[in-house]
Amino acid sequence: MKLAFCVEDDTDEEVFRVLLSRAWKTEVVPDEQPLRFPRGGWAKALQLAPIIAKAAHRRGLDGAVFAIDNDGAAPTHLPSHQDAIPGCRLCELRKAARIQEPLSWDRPGLPPLRYVFAVPVQALETWLLLARGHDFKGQAEYLGDEPNGRRKLKKWLYGDETPDRETMRRAALPIAETLDIEALAKVSPSFEAFLSQLR
Repeated sequence: MKLAFCVEDDTDEEVFRVLLSRAWKTEVVPDEQPLRFPRGGWAKALQLAPIIAKAAHRRGLDGAVFAIDNDGAAPTHLPSHQDAIPGCRLCELRKAARIQEPLSWDRPGLPPLRYVFAVPVQALETWLLLARGHDFKGQAEYLGDEPNGRRKLKKWLYGDETPDRETMRRAALPIAETLDIEALAKVSPSFEAFLSQLR
């Protein structure tokens, strides 16, 4: 299965690729033409989302993944959000991607497009630390809602507040490759929301 990834960096793409491959029990391959938004963050994600949604159709891919950390945005997404709730990053990312348009286009001989949205609360590092068994003392959904907390998450996971990409890969990928998907869904509502889409 080949997907486009609208994510913050290469490490995030690799982690999400592994999680998707494990959840779907099939190999997920990233599109050869990646788009990233390290500069511009949230605003850039909203700008690129519709471009990537359409590109997945145009390139004959199986779909696209849209993921950005919550980083303290409020409110946190809830299953009860029927419409796009202002301030909810998951709702706003879905709205920005405008997936209804490419989903309505013909795809002769190809399966329907799959679009997956993820907003780890508060960051992807939170999911990985929870999977590793880190004791947040009930504060997992709050730590990382401000810059000092995000630096702390990186220090705990990578051993450095400003790790290089190789350090991040070496720490993150083994966790993603071995984590208990069901157990993580039980302790992280944002991971449970991500997993429920895949099913």
